[in-house]
Amino acid sequence: MRRSTRFLATLCAMAVLSLTLFAQQPKSQKEVEALMAVQNAASDTARIDAAQKLIQDFADTEFKSWALFNIMQSYEMMGDTPNTIVYAEQVLTAKASPFESASAHVRIAMGISRQTKEFDLDRDEKLTKVIDNANKAIEILATAPKVNDQIPDDQWALIKQNEAAMAYDAMAQGEFVRKKYEEAATYFVKAIDAQADPVRMLKAGNAFRLAKKYPEAMTMLNRAMSDPQSSDQIKSLAEREKKLVEEAQNAGA
Repeated sequence: MRRSTRFLATLCAMAVLSLTLFAQQPKSQKEVEALMAVQNAASDTARIDAAQKLIQDFADTEFKSWALFNIMQSYEMMGDTPNTIVYAEQVLTAKASPFESASAHVRIAMGISRQTKEFDLDRDEKLTKVIDNANKAIEILATAPKVNDQIPDDQWALIKQNEAAMAYDAMAQGEFVRKKYEEAATYFVKAIDAQADPVRMLKAGNAFRLAKKYPEAMTMLNRAMSDPQSSDQIKSLAEREKKLVEEAQNAGA
């Protein structure tokens, strides 16, 4: 389910950025063809190849950040975290729009949080980068203008909420690595406030249980079970988690 949420957010972001083609003016018909090759690519690999060719063939293109953004998103869709981070960092150096920059910061935060382990010697340095990038993304998203006026206000708000929720997810994961469970739960709640999702509710419930905040844990787990998007698997995991909460309460732990 968590991957499905990210998948949807990625598709939304890519769809929004495709509209920038109509907001800027290519310099030649050949550049138009190169842009359309990126937009119409039939696979993630083909999109990456087309975007790299655009950058190579048109060194002065006004669409460099857009091309890099497409490469970043394609690697994310492929589950290639290292390359997602690499191209997110390149987006930030390419005169990116506020939305492109915010999305790049989100991908850096998410990628580092997933790659960082409890006993990494540079764990705290990595997790500081997670917090810094996630907070920067949230700050930019708060005032990011539409990339194109054709986007309806409600859709634009939803897309920005998706991105903000993923930023909070990244911070929550970082605090989990540090075993700061109450802080992790707080970030999951902020992610839920931005975009309600039963997996986030399940994770918030788990974090609250580990933080010994049992009433809060039960509230989140009940929400996960009753959410219309909740699958049978999520309901089963939430029920199991609730039993652990009850056992801890009965034991006075």
